Order: sequence, then structure tokens, then C-alpha cells
Amino acid sequence: MKIPTLDDVDVEGKSVLLRLDINSPIVNSKIADTKKFEAHVTTLKELESSRVVIMAHQSRPGKKDFTTLEEHAKVLSEILDRDVKYVDEIFSNRVIEEIKSLRVGEYLLLENVRFYSEETLKRSAEEHSRFHMVQRLKDHFDLFVNDAFASFHRPHTSVIGFVPVLPSVVGRLVEREVNALSRVFESEGSKVFILGGAKVDDSIRVLKNVLKGIADRVILTGVVANYVLMLLGYDIGDVNKRIVEEGKSDVRDEEVIEILRKYRGKIVVPKDVAVDKDGARLDVPIDEFDGRYRIGDIGSETISMISDEIQRHEVAVVNGPAGVFEDEKFAFGTFEVLKAVSKVKYSVVGGGHIATATRKFGLEDRMNHVSTAGGACIRFLSGEKLVALEVIKDYWEKKWSRFFGRA
Repeated sequence: MKIPTLDDVDVEGKSVLLRLDINSPIVNSKIADTKKFEAHVTTLKELESSRVVIMAHQSRPGKKDFTTLEEHAKVLSEILDRDVKYVDEIFSNRVIEEIKSLRVGEYLLLENVRFYSEETLKRSAEEHSRFHMVQRLKDHFDLFVNDAFASFHRPHTSVIGFVPVLPSVVGRLVEREVNALSRVFESEGSKVFILGGAKVDDSIRVLKNVLKGIADRVILTGVVANYVLMLLGYDIGDVNKRIVEEGKSDVRDEEVIEILRKYRGKIVVPKDVAVDKDGARLDVPIDEFDGRYRIGDIGSETISMISDEIQRHEVAVVNGPAGVFEDEKFAFGTFEVLKAVSKVKYSVVGGGHIATATRKFGLEDRMNHVSTAGGACIRFLSGEKLVALEVIKDYWEKKWSRFFGRA
């Protein structure tokens, strides 16, 4: 089923409700990284002939960076070189009046949608469409455009609730993400997946899917590698076990042991690790490691082995850093893995920390695709359907396509 995009609709002179994902790190009340804003520029500029109302979120309740979108409006204004109005409410009478007063070429950013308590309830699109926010806003728009790929795995009101009641398509960022990630599965040639980071659950989810025939090799680094080494009988020590346990809430040891038994020839684990001994990096062969120190990176022998292995493949996907790359002495593994990935024919970098590392090391331009999404990217690569994508495709086929000359 083809994904409906901006190519399928006429936006000129229309009132468009646009969902973005501009959730960004905030330091001293200022947005510290504008990469997510920049990723939406193509979509935003393509809607210059429309009246555009933007919905977005920042963090979630309970977090320090759960705040208003006032600064986000300023960043959008700078990036677009035009004024993006901001209103500190979501669906009040004042918001409705602001929407009605918009002229073609103007943009309005509504308040953080997660200030609305029902936003994050897990419901179907039909149920969300009956929520107050949707009912208050829907009659003031001709079209809903969802460009928030990083939120596509979340069944939230602003992500899927407007789809049953407004013609809905995806924006250019979503289109790029889906095409780039789909190419991983569709490309010919051997494929290697490098899975790392602190979230063991995410890595195991991808591992289970790609070992079924997609991946020729899966290389494990980071905390997931330490977990697998533990299952293979190595003593990684209490401090490292605690870190593993923090990242594996939904993983059953028995299931992973069975995966290792069945696919051991496809899975590459570290030969050595780098530990923090008295504030200095020390590389230790895994056979000689006694578990006394915190593991911060893969060791130098492993780095050499992995770099050679990656370059034997035509397609490489890396998700999650190999170590604590924010600490200079433990950045070497992540840097060398990314450098090797950048040399293959088709390279994809997952979102989150590994995307941050890619930019930090100046390697972004050498990759074919660096995802803007963490969880959504992981789920796509693990073979799970993204709820927002499925809802948009489903309603386009059964309800909206007939209004736009497409059966």
C-alpha cells in the first residue's frame, strides 16, 4: 500500500494542520540543538502557499525540559526567515480566533500538545478523533499533514486522532525516512547491523527481526554486547550487570540464549573491552576481565575486527553507540565504527545518541541516511508496523483518496 504524500494533494490556499516533531534538548531555557527543526524545512517551505497551524510536543510531564513551545517558535522563525506566531494554548476560543485570522503564507505554532492530559492516552484513531482537542479544531482545516516521524510509533491524539476526520498525508521528512529505511530491506548485497547503546530491549528487538534472513552479520557493542557476554558465561562484574539490568526490562534471558544458540555464526561479540581504571582507559581481553571495573567502550582488538567486518558488506545499519562516546577516552569505538560504516555502499545511522555521535565526529555528510527518530526507527527496523503510518495509509485508501482523484 503506497503512502499518501504531499504529491497527492493540492495545498495552495488551504488551511493545513501540520504535526511536527521538534522535541529538542534544552539547556538554560534555550534550545541546544536545532537539527530536528532543520529536518522539517522542506515540508514547511512546501506549505508556504497555505495557512499553516503547527502542533508539536516538548518532552513529557515530570521531566525538567517539559516546557512551553515559545522558544521553538523563535527557532522556527529564524530557520524559515519569517515570523512564526506562537499561542500558549491548544484549542481555546483564542486559538480558534487566531486560526481564523491566519492568511496564506502565515504560520502559527500551538502550545505543547502534551499539556493536554488526554494527548498521551493509548487509544485507536477513531477513539482519539472523538477527543475534545480534535473536535474543537477539525472544522477549521482542509488537510492534516503528519511529518513527525519520531512520534510515528505513538498512538497519541495529535499523531493519529485527526486522520479519521481530515484528509491526511505524510510530510517530506516522513517520506524520506520511510524510503531510506525501506531501502535497507530492499537493497541487494550483504547487510550488516551494528547494534549498541544502553537500551538492551531495543537492540534485542531489532536482533530478533533481522536475523530471520535480512542480516548477514549482526555486530553487538555497547550494553547489549555486555549482556550477551554475560549470557555466554563471562563475568562482567556487578557494576556492569546493574547497567545491563537497567536496559532490559522486557527481555527474557532464555529467549536470547535460544537466539544465540540458533544464530551464533551470524553474531559478532567483543574480544576485548575498555574499562575505567582509576580514571584512565584500559583495554582488557574479555577472557581476562575480572569484572572489577566499569566497561566504557569496546577494546582496540574488537574495534579493528569490527571495522574490517563492516567493510565486507554493501549495506550497513548502525544503531546505538559502542561506548560512552561523550567521555573522550571511551569515544574511540563509536568513532571507528561510524567511520567504517561511512565507507560502505549504503549506510544508515539510527536516531538518538548515535545520530548525535555522527554529527559530533563530523561524519553526517558521509552517510547515506541519518535518521531523526529513535524509537520509531528502531521499530521500523525491527519489522514492527508504525501506528501513525498504518492509520494514514488505511484511511487514505478507504476514505480520503477518492476526493483527490486517486482510487
